[in-house]
Amino acid sequence: MTENPVLQQDSAFERSIVWDVALQWATSDVLYAHTSGSTGSPKHIRLPMETVKKSAWRTIRFFGLNENSHLHSCVSARFIGGKMMVARAMELGCRFSFEIPSNRPRLADAGRLDLLAVVPSMMWDIAARHKSGTSPEIRNIIVGGAPIPDSLRKTIVESGLNAYETYGMTETASHIALRRINKEEIPFTVLEGIEISTDGRGCLVIKQDECEPLTTNDIAEIISDREFRILGRADNVIITGGRKVHPEDIEKRIGQTVSRFIPGDFIITSRLSQKWGEEVILQVNNTPPSPALVAGFNPVPAQLSEALAYILAPHERPHAILAAPIVYTPTGKPIRHSNRDSDLPAGFTSDERIQ
Repeated sequence: MTENPVLQQDSAFERSIVWDVALQWATSDVLYAHTSGSTGSPKHIRLPMETVKKSAWRTIRFFGLNENSHLHSCVSARFIGGKMMVARAMELGCRFSFEIPSNRPRLADAGRLDLLAVVPSMMWDIAARHKSGTSPEIRNIIVGGAPIPDSLRKTIVESGLNAYETYGMTETASHIALRRINKEEIPFTVLEGIEISTDGRGCLVIKQDECEPLTTNDIAEIISDREFRILGRADNVIITGGRKVHPEDIEKRIGQTVSRFIPGDFIITSRLSQKWGEEVILQVNNTPPSPALVAGFNPVPAQLSEALAYILAPHERPHAILAAPIVYTPTGKPIRHSNRDSDLPAGFTSDERIQ
């Protein structure tokens, strides 16, 4: 153990978690983990150590890491992203450092970072420091745990950082696919030894080594045996007038357009409709309050409605704007609620939308 990674102290609690992962790597046949609970209660999982080690080596080979590399994690080792950074360092016997998760990462004090693990909210500060020349040299960054907004994607590209968005989950021992963060969103590319397909719902199925196939709840477009796109979560799908709407896909397509009219974060959600079953709602994180919006439901401004008509099909277009705080999970994923309040501003009839 003492000849393996140098574990730099940051807090006694986080250090104890890191050492526990390292001890499991050295002495156990399994790695104990739990899901983030983004779609329900967290589940405790026992990952075969052989699966953990194979996953570690996929990432090691992808980035060309070796025993002289320096790995740094800004993700807590309570979660699979942080645990796997420990496992990769243990497999290599290389230098490893970590810190308490923060939206203003301290990063390592010395030398080059060959692989840095973060969540999206940390990238704003890292990109700004890199652009100003005040960050250490960072060769590769893996960004996971939550979707990357278009505005952050643009910031990362402009900074010149070599960053990759990850796709994976606790059950797959972290990511099974990566895609470089470019100006235009590109498909995910699966790592070696991973097979992909879809089930009858169109959800991604992952075959990893000797493990049983894992069926996800993510609706996917298979481009080739090595590439795929994620359209959204099956449990987030909105059925409006008998037609499916994928909120995450809509958010990607309209992000830049919405930002020209309404500042701040937004998500696509829904509420019940007597006519359509459900209707699409644009929820704006109205903090601080916008003078153009009142708390609750608002009509879609005419100019925004016209702009969205060039991008979205009629059934995909928002029926109203909900000005209300967006609630996020601890890993930064928005919690989408069906908004059941049917009250609309006076003179506004959502059911006039042509499907």
